[in-house]
Amino acid sequence: MGAETDPEVVAAIRAAVDAMLPPTDGRPGAVELGVERHVIEQAEGAMQGSTDLMAALLNAFAESVRPGAGFAALSRDERVRVLREMYADEAQDIRDVVDTIQIFAVGGMYSEWTTFDPKTRRLERPAIWDDVGYHGPVDGIPDYRVDA
Repeated sequence: MGAETDPEVVAAIRAAVDAMLPPTDGRPGAVELGVERHVIEQAEGAMQGSTDLMAALLNAFAESVRPGAGFAALSRDERVRVLREMYADEAQDIRDVVDTIQIFAVGGMYSEWTTFDPKTRRLERPAIWDDVGYHGPVDGIPDYRVDA
C-alpha cells in the first residue's frame, strides 16, 4: 500500500473487509489482520486508481442506507446491507467491485500474507491455518508419480 493512498479510501476498504470478514469465535477479523492493505495492494497493482473508484461507489451506495453518511461511518449491519445492494445491482461493474474486495480480502485473510515480512523475507505460520485445519504447503509427494 503506497503512502499516497487517501485515508478516506483506506477507511472505506477497511470498513468493507470488516463487514465481510468480522472477528468470529475469538478469532481476529480482517481488520485486526490488516487485510485492507492486501486488498489495496492487489487492486492497485491490477489497475492503478481502482481503490478510489471502489471507495466512491461504496460511499455512493451508503447514501441509500443512511443519507449523508459515508460507507466507513455506517454500522457493520448497514455496511452489509450496502454490499448486498451492490451485489444485487444490475450493472456487472458494480458487482465486480464487491467481488474484487471479497476475493482479495479472503486471499489476505487465509494466505500467508498476514504473517510474511517482506523486509526480512521471514514467514510465520498463520494461526488461521490451524483454525481451518490447513496443514500448509508441501514440497510434493514423492510416491505420487512413481511411474512418470
